[in-house]
Amino acid sequence: MKNIFFIVLLFICKISSSQISFVSAYLITEKGDTLKGEIKINPKKEQDYHNKVFFKDEQGIQKNYKPNKVKGYGFKNNNYISMDCDGEKKFYKIIANGEISLYKMIFEEVNMNEVNYVADYFLQREGDKKLIDVKPNKFKKQLQEMMSGSASFASDYSGDKDLDETSAAQVINAYNTRSK
Repeated sequence: MKNIFFIVLLFICKISSSQISFVSAYLITEKGDTLKGEIKINPKKEQDYHNKVFFKDEQGIQKNYKPNKVKGYGFKNNNYISMDCDGEKKFYKIIANGEISLYKMIFEEVNMNEVNYVADYFLQREGDKKLIDVKPNKFKKQLQEMMSGSASFASDYSGDKDLDETSAAQVINAYNTRSK
């Protein structure tokens, strides 16, 4: 009987640790004001972070925000910016930010009635509005082209066929903070 109780207790703990919860966050309004509060997160549905944010301000007022109504938001070490995606605003996750920025977007893909979520990455030079679609197997070459005079930074990238977010962020941040 004790074993069954222990197993049930473990199961309940596992479920509760992966459920929807509120975490401290900020939201940047259309006017550029930063509001502090909390957002509702669901670790099992990362794709939702790109379409909307459920924000509760310090006064307890709760509201859903879509990317066309705010400039961005963030929580923990996750920061999102509202930008155009094929004529519609979406929240892009900021992986690295500066002279060269790297963004992540999760798309829903339907293949033979099966829904999958796919991560796409985009590069952007400061001042450019155009996003460059990252080709994971050619990422190092894309970085070298963007870094032109300082392409040696790109040689530190350690990814292969799939994009290595951590390595990409380290290389881009090193380039962005170099002394010119």
